[in-house]
Amino acid sequence: MEMKKIWWSMLVGVLLLGGCSTNANKPTSKATSKESQSSSVTKKTSKTTSQLSQSSHEKKTVAQSRPVAATLWNKTKEQKLAKFMQTWQSEMGQTYKGTYNGDKPDHMGFVFPDVIKDGKLNGKVKWGNRKINLTWSNNGENGNEFQIVEVATGGKSGTGFPTTYLFCLHNNRPVVFMTQTTNGGILYLQDTQNAELQAGFAEIVTGTNPAILTDASLNTDVKSSVKASPQRWPSAYQGTWYSYSPYDKKISSIREEKISDVELAYITIQKIRWFNIRGKNQNFWRWCF
Repeated sequence: MEMKKIWWSMLVGVLLLGGCSTNANKPTSKATSKESQSSSVTKKTSKTTSQLSQSSHEKKTVAQSRPVAATLWNKTKEQKLAKFMQTWQSEMGQTYKGTYNGDKPDHMGFVFPDVIKDGKLNGKVKWGNRKINLTWSNNGENGNEFQIVEVATGGKSGTGFPTTYLFCLHNNRPVVFMTQTTNGGILYLQDTQNAELQAGFAEIVTGTNPAILTDASLNTDVKSSVKASPQRWPSAYQGTWYSYSPYDKKISSIREEKISDVELAYITIQKIRWFNIRGKNQNFWRWCF
């Protein structure tokens, strides 16, 4: 009888221990489940953050890769001109003050760029025998026929009159005007005959080095063509001619007219000799070069 009691007591004890052991393991299982869930959330969050970071980087890359609109004139080209002029004037043995260095060149009382910006030159500028209006432009995009983007004044030491160069975009094409004097408040301009200066400015504006014909090559047979009987077209003026209209902003082209319909001559304006082309029945010039 005592043996049965002992055996039952042992059996009950084993069952109790087994129950305690099972209950003790349950919280551990729940904790493990929570840790696993937490780990999963962390991974998802990390992945999402990574995706956001990548998306942000892609947006920045796209934004940075958008091309910047180029203008005919800008600070970069201004700096290139300043560097070019420093070399050029050194080779010429001359000294110039230029707007490209932040200076205000003074040509016999005409202070640039103020005199253009203030409109004080309106109606007071002649290019050859043609009155023109100059405008000042920081980017060459104001749409006017004559846009001055830089000016330099100077010359050789001891020279009585300064030489002033006006770097212009004439119908969006680079040309360097020069002047050495004024007359009655009129500023007379002409294209500079310095081919290196013209080519240097043109290369800075366009990015290509142009082949510029010299006066000698352009006028090789002009004199003989004018004196010939019957007259003939000089070789440099044969072919297609191009003209630009500032009104409709279009470039048109024409062939040279029959030599029998025009008259060739020379005229002198402000000590500059021009090749003059006029119609047979005209008493004024039609084209002047």
